[in-house]
Order: sequence, then structure tokens, then C-alpha cells
Amino acid sequence: MITEKHYWKCIYTWIKYLNYHVVHTNKDNDEIWLANKKSESIVIFKYGANSTQDVRFDKTRIQENQDNIIAFLGFKPKNYELYIFTDKIFTDENLNETKPVKFKVKIIREAEHIERIMPNFFVKKMYNRTTKHTKSYYKQRTLNNNPIEKHMLKFAPVTYTLIAINIIIWLAMTLFLNRFSDLKLLDVGGLVHFNVVHGEWYRLITSMFLHYNFEHILMNMLSLFIFGKIVEAIVGHWRMFVIYIVAGLFGNFASLSFNTDTVS
Repeated sequence: MITEKHYWKCIYTWIKYLNYHVVHTNKDNDEIWLANKKSESIVIFKYGANSTQDVRFDKTRIQENQDNIIAFLGFKPKNYELYIFTDKIFTDENLNETKPVKFKVKIIREAEHIERIMPNFFVKKMYNRTTKHTKSYYKQRTLNNNPIEKHMLKFAPVTYTLIAINIIIWLAMTLFLNRFSDLKLLDVGGLVHFNVVHGEWYRLITSMFLHYNFEHILMNMLSLFIFGKIVEAIVGHWRMFVIYIVAGLFGNFASLSFNTDTVS
């Protein structure tokens, strides 16, 4: 049996893991439009349909308002995916179309059918994770208009990976070096003016992942978690990585300019 929780959880999954965002909702929130500007695609989730005619009416409504939709979105959708959650039994064959607008229509009547619409294995695993979240939880986060919270909702693999690398290096240093000193930080790639100007340019990179004590790494990783997720949600995964490296290099060059006799 399909429920509203399945409906909202599915929309939440598309937003969190597939870089879609809500562009339109109707008054009763039983029709949600998601857009991905990069792929120029639209996904429409609808809760409730009584007949094949209802589905065809929805498609006709979209086809007849293409100009208004394009003006509203700011791009011309290459395709529409229409996912209808309903417990009604009706003929759902031959609902897909390729002209004049490409439509893919899926009718979901059972919870097991949701796996068929998942675009890849990773998203399917994320959706199928057992959680205690309620329908209200998924609905609230889907319809949240706070820009910061919307960005924080997004899955940010680059930010998570950078945090993991920093923590692993910190733990390795804690376990194998036992204690920290300028000399030991120098041995593992700390930034020193003398060494860099004598050709050890690699320190401009290695020093980005070194932290002197627990408070240092705690504050840096909290900052990276918050601002990294926001930046990655706005500019994308690879651009976030470039920004991290460029910002680190800029900070290190600034450090070399003012700090000439200690390890940083």
C-alpha cells in the first residue's frame, strides 16, 4: 500500500541526493514540481489519480503551457518525469511520449514499486535506509523555504570526504606521533617559509590537512561542515573542491608573507 509518507520521502530523496529543488507546489501540496537546471529536467510528483484520463489531462496541461513553463523556469526542459502515487487501478500503458515533449510516466501503487523509479543503486540504498522519520519530517524539509536550511539539506560528498581526510590524518598523527611539536609538524609537511622558498612547494598542500590540537581541528571541521555544505550545494561538487584548494593556497601564501620563522 502506498502512503503519503512514501510520497514525501521520495520527493525528499530527489532533493537531497539528486540536486533537484522545488519550483512549484499546488494549494493542497499533492503536486510537487522539482527542477534540475544543470540537466534541464523536471520531475513531477503527484499524489492521487483516479483514471488514465486524469494522467492524460496532466500531460496535456503541461504541453499546452510550455511557453509559460519555460519563462518561469528560465530554461527549456529536455524531459519531464511524472510519478503518480495512487491506489486506484486503471490502465497505465502507453502513457510515455517523445513528441512534442518527452514524457516518462510511472504509476506507483505499492511501496515496492518505488525502487523502479530510483535512478541509480546509491539513491535506492539511501531511500531504503531504515529511519524513524515521520511523514511530517519529510514534508517539512521538502517545503522549507529557508535558503540556509535548504542548502544544508543537500548531500555534499566532497565536503564529507575532506572532513574524513582531515580527521584520519589527525588521528594518525595522534596515534603515531603521540604529541605535537613544531619539529614533528615540520617532518609531516607543515608550512615553513625557509623550506618553501628552497623548493619544498608541496608544503603548500600538505599543510592544509594538518591541525595542531583538538580544538583546532574541531573548530575547522565544524566550519567546513557548515560552510562547505552550503558552498557545495550552490556551486557543485567539483567547484567546491577547487574552492577549498584555492582558498587553502591563498591562506598559505598569506601565512608565508607574515610568518617567516615558525611552522603553520
